[in-house]
Order: sequence, then structure tokens, then C-alpha cells
Amino acid sequence: MKNVFTQTFLFVISSFILSAQSILIFEDFETGNFTSKGWYDGFADQRTTSEFKNGSHSYEGHFAKGALKSGAGRHLFTATDKVYMSYWVKYSNNWIGSGVAYHPHEWSMLTNEDGIYQGPADTYLTTYIEQNAGKPILALQDSKNVDPNCILLNNNTFVGCNGNFKTYPFTENRSACSCNGILGHLDRRDCFSSSGSTHGYYSSRSWTADTVYFRNTSGPYYKNDWHFIEAYFELNSIANGIGIPDGKIRYWYDGHLLITSDSILMRTAAHPNMKFNQLFYGPYIGVGSPIDQTWWVDDLTVMDGIPATRVDQHNQMDGLMQIYPNPSNGKFKLKSQHEIRSIVIYNLQGVKVYAQINALPHADEIDLSDLQKGMYSIHYYDGNNWYSNKIVVE
Repeated sequence: MKNVFTQTFLFVISSFILSAQSILIFEDFETGNFTSKGWYDGFADQRTTSEFKNGSHSYEGHFAKGALKSGAGRHLFTATDKVYMSYWVKYSNNWIGSGVAYHPHEWSMLTNEDGIYQGPADTYLTTYIEQNAGKPILALQDSKNVDPNCILLNNNTFVGCNGNFKTYPFTENRSACSCNGILGHLDRRDCFSSSGSTHGYYSSRSWTADTVYFRNTSGPYYKNDWHFIEAYFELNSIANGIGIPDGKIRYWYDGHLLITSDSILMRTAAHPNMKFNQLFYGPYIGVGSPIDQTWWVDDLTVMDGIPATRVDQHNQMDGLMQIYPNPSNGKFKLKSQHEIRSIVIYNLQGVKVYAQINALPHADEIDLSDLQKGMYSIHYYDGNNWYSNKIVVE
């Protein structure tokens, strides 16, 4: 019966995997030679050993009281129309963020339509991954695309538009976010006058989780514990010279899907060759940090699509099984609170690269040193349940 169960599990996993993804960036912050690893534009060595999820280091973002920033930096990657990002994050127990209804910015993705040093607040497209007052947020901004001749403000009044917003003849040379109309799924939008924007207006829209997930009290949502964050953006298609609102967004918190939509307009036909190509680390509090506060990040991954073997419940494995070192040169030690009955490992193409079925010892070593460098999905069975996680061969 156990062999039948195992075979069935392997068939389900193999059948589920539809396409391959590539790792564009992997950063575990164990070494500080960031320039040689592709980071640029001021990405300082802010590593610390006082906090870490894996290994012995994490990356620390510290806001002194009144500070606007806690470091900044960029990393280019191979251009792609879909981008997935995952990382572990922890906030100091006194963390309150900006203290107002917007910011702090944390992570952004920019595109090849802008230069490699372009500021994130006035672009053809910037995505944001952040949280405000404990609520996770995904957001878009495309202020460079605004048609200044017809503006729909936040209060639903308009400026210009030949006196009538509804009949103004918009073309594809317009903002997809807010100021020039609303197409596709919308949660919140923001259009206001901005002297720092190319066309005089800031245009954005955002999607927010339904409740607070970074909380002040201990428990599964405590902000001073490590949490696994995943986000995904997929550009919408262009058909017959028109932008179609079929772009996708996702946000997972510890494996739980909090934000999702398949009807997002991120670009118009004015930018048919737009692709994501830059990760921007830019923690920013526009009003100045109200207190002295800190956050930490560990094991950052950027990929050109959602991993076919992504784990839906990362905390299910956390504390049950230790994998060390991770990343490694291919030789891993395993230690579990439960008996390890079976282990199966897949590459990102869904191909089984390793398997031990039945009667493994309580602690064991796996040697993948003959495999290519990259990310793999490990699954183990304790006699009752399967658990999953990621391992990285460097």
C-alpha cells in the first residue's frame, strides 16, 4: 500500500508540472561581495549575524528615527514578461513602518523601458511588494505613461478632457494604472499632481490583503518571527494594437495566497516589448521613520515564472525537518523530528533526480554534487504525511 501511495504521489507531482522556470537571482547573504554578484547602485554590505533564517547571515534594513531610507541597491536580470520573487522577512518587535497610510516601500521590479538607474517613482512601470500597518500590498505605478490632457483625480473629478472625461479619445499612449481611466481589476487607485513626475501626475493602483498579517502579538502572524513571502507579476498581452487586461498578480504569506487576480492591465500597446529586468531594493519612508526600527531579509530568489514545485505550506515543514547547509555544494544533511520514510527530489523541470523509498534513518545525508547548480524541490514522507521544501545547489 505504501508503494502504491508513493507511486501515486510521484505521478501527481509529475503531472502537475507544466513548464520550466529559471533562477534569475539567488542571494543568501552569506558573503558580502555584492558587486561581483551583480548588485550595483549603492547596495552596501548591511549583513548581520544577529538575525538569520538560514546559514549565518541576513540582510539588515535599519531606519533610524527620522530617516527616509535604510539602504538601496539594484540587480539586473534576464528580461522576462513574468517574474516571481520569494524571500524570508522579519521585523523588529517595535516595528510600526511609516505610521501613515502609505509606505514604507520595500521591493520593486522595473522594466527594460527605463534605464538601469531610473528612480522607481516615475517610470513606464514599477511594481511594489511591501506592507503597510501589517497588511501585505502589491502595487503598480506608471507615471511616465500619463496623458496629461485628461486626468481622472482621486475624487473622481477630471482635469482637461475637453470638458468630458467619458468621451475623451484616449489612445494607447496613456497610463494603465489610474490617472487616465480604470480598466481591469482594481482595489485601490491613486492619481495626484506631482512635480517630480514627467507629465506632472503620479499614477498608481494597489491591492491589499484583507487583514493584518504582521501582528504585534506572538502567534502565527507575529511580525518578530520569520515569514516566507512570495510575489508574482505577469505582464498582460497585447492584441491588435490594444493592451488586454489579462495580467496576473499573486502574493503568498507562509504559503497562503492572500492577493490574486488574472485581470490586470500593466502596459498598453505603446510598450509591446516591455519586460521586467531589474530588482530594486529601496526601503523608503517619505515622512521619515517615526521611530528607530529594523527589518531583516534572508534567502532571496527571483525567477522567470512561478516555480512548478512551489511549496503551498512552507511552515508545515519549518521546525519538522532541518536541511543543512542550504545552499550547499550538493551535499546536504537531513534531520527530522519524525522518522524519514521516503525522500524524492525534483528539478524545476519536474524531473525526478533523486529518490530513496522506505526505511531511511532518522538522520541522513544526500549527495547531489553531480547535479547542475540550481534550485530543487525536496519531498519527504514520515509514514503519514508528505512535506516539501526547497534546496539550492551552488
